[in-house]
Amino acid sequence: MYRLIFSSLLVLAAMPVLAASDSEARLCGDARLEPPLRVEACSRALALRDLTLQQHVLLLGARASALDELGEHARAIADFDSAIVLAPDDAVLHLNRGAAKIHAGRPADAIADYDAAIRIKPDWHLPYFNRAVALTDLGQRAAALKDYERAIRLKPDDAWIYVGQADVLAASGDAQQALESYDKALALRPDLDDPRAKRANMLLRLDRPAEALPEFDRVLAGNPSKAPLWRSRGEAKFQLGRYAAAAVDFDEALALSPRDGETRRSLARAYLGVGNFEAAWHTLAAGSDDADDAADLTLAASVAMLTDRLEAAEALVRRAVDLQPGNAAAQAILALALWRQGDADDARDAAELAIAFAPEDAEIAAAATLVGAEPTTERTLLAQPANTPARAARAACVAALAAGDLAAARQAGAAWSLCYLAAVTVR
Repeated sequence: MYRLIFSSLLVLAAMPVLAASDSEARLCGDARLEPPLRVEACSRALALRDLTLQQHVLLLGARASALDELGEHARAIADFDSAIVLAPDDAVLHLNRGAAKIHAGRPADAIADYDAAIRIKPDWHLPYFNRAVALTDLGQRAAALKDYERAIRLKPDDAWIYVGQADVLAASGDAQQALESYDKALALRPDLDDPRAKRANMLLRLDRPAEALPEFDRVLAGNPSKAPLWRSRGEAKFQLGRYAAAAVDFDEALALSPRDGETRRSLARAYLGVGNFEAAWHTLAAGSDDADDAADLTLAASVAMLTDRLEAAEALVRRAVDLQPGNAAAQAILALALWRQGDADDARDAAELAIAFAPEDAEIAAAATLVGAEPTTERTLLAQPANTPARAARAACVAALAAGDLAAARQAGAAWSLCYLAAVTVR
C-alpha cells in the first residue's frame, strides 16, 4: 500500500530536450506504457549528450520507477541513488526510493528516506503515510499510528490514510476503532472495495453478521473470484443460522481455493447445521487420508461418529491427538468415541485429559462429565457471548447438556458442535 509519485515525471513531455531525444523522453515519462518499454526509452534518452541536470534527474527517476515495477528493485535503487546525488533535496525521489527499498525487503532502510522527505517537505502527507506503512512492517504499531495521525492532519480527505490506520488498529485488536477508521475511508471513497471488505470482517469480529452481510454482497458483486470473500460471507450467514445459504458460499470458496482447510471445515459444519451428515463426511473424507492438521482430523472424527463410522472416527481422532496431544477438543472426541465402543475406563481417562487441557471450557466439561470425568472448577457457560443465532444455539445446547437434558441439547440447533455430538453419543 505504499504510495508512489509519478506526476513529476510527466514534466518530461514538456521539457526543452534535444529534438532527437524528445520522443524518447515522452515515452520514458508515460506511465501508461508497460515498464519494459519505459526502461528502454529512458535508457536511450539517458545515453544522449547535452542533457541538463534536471533532465538527467527526471530520466533517472522515471527509469527507476519502471524498474521497480518490473521487480528489479536493486537496479531501481541504484538509479534513485544516482538521481539523489544530483538532486538531494528532491522529496519525491526520497519517497520513491523508500518504496523501492520496501519492495526489496528492506523496510528499516526505507525509514531514512521517509525521514529525509519529511525534512525537505514537512507539510507533505505522503512521507508520513509511507513511513507509517514501513513502521507497521517493522512491528512498530504505536509509531505507525502516530504517523497516520500526522498524515490525517495534513490531508484529512485522503481515504487511504484511514485505511492504513484501520489496518494497524485491526492488527492491534482494536476492532471498534478500526471499524470507525474504515467508515471514515468509505465516507470519502464509497467505491473502494478493499476497505469495505475489511469493514465487513470487522463487523463479523464484533458479532454483527447482519450488518456485515450486505457489505459482503456489495464487494462480491465486483470481485466474484476472491475465495476469502465467499468464505467470509458464508461465515456471516452461518452466524445468522442460515446454514444452507452458508454452505453455498463455502462451496464456492472451496472451488476457488480447493486446498484451504479452513474453508473445508466451514463447509462441513454448514452441512452439519442443516443435518446433512453424509455431505459433511464426504467433504472431509476426501482429504482425511493424508491430512496432517489436527483441526481437520478432529472434525472428520466427529463427523465419522455422526455417520456411525466408529472405527474411522477413533483412527482419525487418535491421529489428531498424536499430532497435538494437548488439543482438548480432540481428547473430548476421543473420549466419546471410546465410550461409544464400550471402553468406559479409557473414555474417562481421555475426558479427564480434555478437562485438564481446557479447564474453563464449559462445552468440553459438559461433554467430558457425561462419560464419567469429574469437573474441577466452576465454569462460565461459554467463552464467547451468545449474541448471534449460531452462538445462542450452542449456548442452549451446552446449558441443556450440563443440566443432563440430552433431548433438549440435541434439539438446540447446534448440530455442528461438540455439545451435539456428546448429546447423541451418550445414551
